[in-house]
Amino acid sequence: MEHITRIQRALPLAAVLFAFWIVLSGKFDPFHLLLGIGSALGVSLGTRRLLLLPPALGPQGATPWSAIPWGAMGRYLPWLLGQIVLSSLQVAYVVLHPKMPIQPQCIRFQTALPHTLARLTLATSITLTPGTITLDLQDDTFVVHALTDAAARALDPPTGHGAMQRWVAALYTAPASRPGFPV
Repeated sequence: MEHITRIQRALPLAAVLFAFWIVLSGKFDPFHLLLGIGSALGVSLGTRRLLLLPPALGPQGATPWSAIPWGAMGRYLPWLLGQIVLSSLQVAYVVLHPKMPIQPQCIRFQTALPHTLARLTLATSITLTPGTITLDLQDDTFVVHALTDAAARALDPPTGHGAMQRWVAALYTAPASRPGFPV
């Protein structure tokens, strides 16, 4: 009986993921549809535990997915897409430059993000941005490989501006204390 309840709670996210699967794959044969349903349900069931980790993202008793700030996420994703495009152009410039001014380095920095999901969001956002990749994440300490010195400085608040960390922190702070999004 508990398995049925878990599956019922996972269905809304699974439906969204399955719709996304269909849009991206464009395949409508039974094999691919069953693969999409299975993948969407598996991801939905597997990530539920992440949302239940302390501290609570929303009011006690609320469903974990209702605690995610979807409106704030709608502002963050276009900003992240812009950063991905900007970083793509910067990496293309560095790679196509005759002197190839690459300065690969690993940086380590700490961040005080309020939730495991916030740290996962930051790690994923860093990895999605060309020229950087998150190598390790232990508690609040990130290890990131950066292709250039500028990319490394942009991630580390003591040496750069750390805009991505501020954006992610704004996503996962309580709505009453959410100061708005950084620029």
